[in-house]
Amino acid sequence: MFSIPPTPPHLLQAPATATPPSYLHSNIELPARRYVGMLACQRDPLLERLTTRVVSCSKRAPAPAPPAKGKKSKVVVEEAQPDEWEIELEDTVLFPEGGGQPSDTGSLFEIRDGVVSEGQAPVVVREVLRRGLDAIHYASRPLEVGAQVLVKLDVERRIDLMAQHTGQHLLSAILERDLQLDTLSWSLTKAPELCYIELPRAPSPEELASLQQKCNEVIARGTEVRVKMELAGEGGVALGEKVPTNYQDGERPPVMRTVEIVDLDNNPCCGTHYPSLAALGSLFVSPYTTPIRGTNARIYFCVGPRVLRQLSTAESLIRSSTQELGCAITDLPERVAALKLSYNDTSKREKRLKDELAGFVAESLWGKAMRAAGEGGPVTAISFREEDATNSLDFLSAVSLALKPRIDALPKGQKNLFALASGSTAGSSTPNGGALLIFGSEDLVVKAGKSVAAKFGARVKGGGKGRWQGKLVGQSWAKGDEQLMSDVIDEAKQ
Repeated sequence: MFSIPPTPPHLLQAPATATPPSYLHSNIELPARRYVGMLACQRDPLLERLTTRVVSCSKRAPAPAPPAKGKKSKVVVEEAQPDEWEIELEDTVLFPEGGGQPSDTGSLFEIRDGVVSEGQAPVVVREVLRRGLDAIHYASRPLEVGAQVLVKLDVERRIDLMAQHTGQHLLSAILERDLQLDTLSWSLTKAPELCYIELPRAPSPEELASLQQKCNEVIARGTEVRVKMELAGEGGVALGEKVPTNYQDGERPPVMRTVEIVDLDNNPCCGTHYPSLAALGSLFVSPYTTPIRGTNARIYFCVGPRVLRQLSTAESLIRSSTQELGCAITDLPERVAALKLSYNDTSKREKRLKDELAGFVAESLWGKAMRAAGEGGPVTAISFREEDATNSLDFLSAVSLALKPRIDALPKGQKNLFALASGSTAGSSTPNGGALLIFGSEDLVVKAGKSVAAKFGARVKGGGKGRWQGKLVGQSWAKGDEQLMSDVIDEAKQ
């Protein structure tokens, strides 16, 4: 068991924190029940735990079923979702999603007589969302209203999110100051992906390199970050233009928070930010951009913990690639370019050879079909071909294309039907499945398709009229399948 000093209900004090006193500038008299803009996580970003009380707790209503699309839509069976409770606290160290920053996660522990029992299972908080000015914790089980609880932050997640958000403010400030580029939007992506900022134009590689250098110089100086917290409507303080319309409830004055990077930037923001840029460590800007919507472009970046993860991932990929290709890192681009050129040449040669082979197969198949047809009878034939490639339908289509001129030259009224199959067989090294193509006179193709469904069942799935195509699902052609296909053709031409 570990003890938590008991505190009066409305005077719950936070534990010691590493956040310096100079971080927060505010003359707001905090009410007993704090709301979005003045939450502990927004006043004190390095605070990891807090003792507080439960204000409300209710079971989350199930999400409505998605509307059906179209008259013939199938009913979608939703997986049963675990029960979840909406809990509101007097104060919280868990940041509610907002300002482009995803919510924190964490856990709640009930305190009884100033103590949290050691074996107590935590109430897991999956996410925290803002509802008006209230922070709603979506929790794994309910807690009694009035219960005293210990709120614990998922620190690793907060560190990552706070680093990316603080880094974005720094990037946007340098972009505006040095390149006169406004930030149109940004996205704090899931770790370890690169975040991005949308700009009115794409910076050049030289500008991006300079941007990265200048940001890291500001970080190295340990530039301070401060937050000013004011009540909107007092002393002429107004909410910023980008503040959500529901960021007020008519009863409590909304809080205007301004995040300042000393001597560089002032911006309204509700998110969590490091008190010093030194905590970021480093900032990486990708030299590549993505064009979107006219002249707009995205630049990609990551900060702090993600920089090391990106470096580690890149090093691992490069290392495995050089080992596979048997070359030094410096030779990797040249070796990959040579392999790509070789692959393209090989693909072209393979296509030419397959087209030639398809012509020979078509000629052989046509000769066999004409000999079996006799005078004016149906021209039919089957071909079974073992092939390990997963795209064997391409070759079958090439054979059918080579047969088409011969079929078109048949006397009017003379029926024809061909079945081409390829793929792995019982003797193949791996069961890659296979393909089946049936074409010819439309009425015969329809009959053959129905016969395939009857004889092969769920093993072969497909459809079509003048051209029936299907695939052998996840297995090999079995011994006797060629005879089954021969029976399909014989029955169809009767």
